[in-house]
Amino acid sequence: MKVVQVRQTDSSIIHAIMDTLLNDAEEKPSINHLKKLLSDDRTYVLAALLDDVVIGYILAYRFPSLYASNYLAYLYDIEVLAAHRKKGAGRLLMETLLHILKSDDVSELWLGTATDNLAGQALFSATGGIKSDETFNDFIYEL
Repeated sequence: MKVVQVRQTDSSIIHAIMDTLLNDAEEKPSINHLKKLLSDDRTYVLAALLDDVVIGYILAYRFPSLYASNYLAYLYDIEVLAAHRKKGAGRLLMETLLHILKSDDVSELWLGTATDNLAGQALFSATGGIKSDETFNDFIYEL
């Protein structure tokens, strides 16, 4: 198993993410949308490959902060195909992302997960994440 950083030119990986991991999305993004997303150097999309088959991905964003001298990052999404969970793909995606973020002058990665997502919480703890004592509510603005 290996993890690669997905680039705009990685059409086969982009199609595989769309066809296998985003297949159940309410609103499936277009190929052009994903390529535009990948053209932004603040966007990190990594794919986990097993025998050149995409089995998972992770999506994060890097941004400056008024309160920190280095960049911060937000982990937006991580997904591994059900048949491949608990076999190291999520851990490898997280570890690779953390390594890349450190090399890009990011000092903190932030994420949120559902309180009942015990598998996700275990993964984040096992890869060095520190669980806060905060409880958050989501607010959405539809613009």
